Amino acid sequence: MNSNKDISVMDQTDKLMIPRLEDLPYWTSPPVQFVYRSTANVIAGTYTWADPPTILTYSRPVLETAIYYIRNISMSANIDALDYSENLLAIPQFQMYLQSTGKTILFREPVIMAQFFEQMDFRFLWNTNQDNDILYGSFVGSLAQGAGLIGKGSITLTAVVLAQEIVDDSFITLFRQNYPTWNRIQE
Repeated sequence: MNSNKDISVMDQTDKLMIPRLEDLPYWTSPPVQFVYRSTANVIAGTYTWADPPTILTYSRPVLETAIYYIRNISMSANIDALDYSENLLAIPQFQMYLQSTGKTILFREPVIMAQFFEQMDFRFLWNTNQDNDILYGSFVGSLAQGAGLIGKGSITLTAVVLAQEIVDDSFITLFRQNYPTWNRIQE
């Protein structure tokens, strides 16, 4: 069991855990926002997302020397929440990818978007092996064009991912000493 109290990465059963938010060195960990939008046009009464991974918009370049701690994810669309939930055919799923890993998935499992949500708790750590790495995102799923969506030619889904960019050298050193081979940890 890890005896270091500065970062809470182990529990009593020695399972990997995410550092607690209160343990993060906020004074040197600026927030980073990643945004992904995808639009589906209506075809034969169905809006379908089957995106190949495309680049996310983000507020700062991705650094090789940083650890990124995703805190939460929000999801919305340019339609009413009730129209969204009533017309689900295949529940949209969101996934992120890193260019440096050949666009392999970042999350262990995609984020299921069964309804709109704001700041859903999502604890996830990751890093990259190159500066200015490029993040990609994708949605997969479909909605029917129900009565409330008649006349709506397209729908845009949006995922907003809020993270902390941990650049504090002592925190990173302690963390990497405990987990020298990690690059993705999901609670």
